[in-house]
Amino acid sequence: MVKVKTIGPSCTAITPIVRCRNKLELMIDEKLTRPIIAITGKNVDEICRVLSKRFLVRHNGNGKEMLIQLQAFPAVSVWLLASYGVKPSEELLDKLLLNTPTLLADLFWDLVDLSSTDTRAKDGKPLISRAVLLKAS
Repeated sequence: MVKVKTIGPSCTAITPIVRCRNKLELMIDEKLTRPIIAITGKNVDEICRVLSKRFLVRHNGNGKEMLIQLQAFPAVSVWLLASYGVKPSEELLDKLLLNTPTLLADLFWDLVDLSSTDTRAKDGKPLISRAVLLKAS
């Protein structure tokens, strides 16, 4: 017999956050103690201002936290890397947020094209071949 553990209301999903206090920290989950990215310096206030215009902000003690949707995490993390040591560009963040889903979709359909299977065939084979999947992974 298999026992199934139910998830109660106290469980939360992983939500990436950006903490802004005297430094900026990108965390994949608020329960983790080590940040993925930590930024200090004069750009922290500007980065936090830009992010707070686009994401939900909650005040926590002497700082604030921006909750980043999981699908926006790749764009925000790349933007934070690009903003390290230089003035952050709102236009770059907007482009990344708009194009990330498109880039992922393009990658997916490029894998279909690389597989060179007949997309009209009705033989039940996957559109992306095993060989292409192995190379892509």
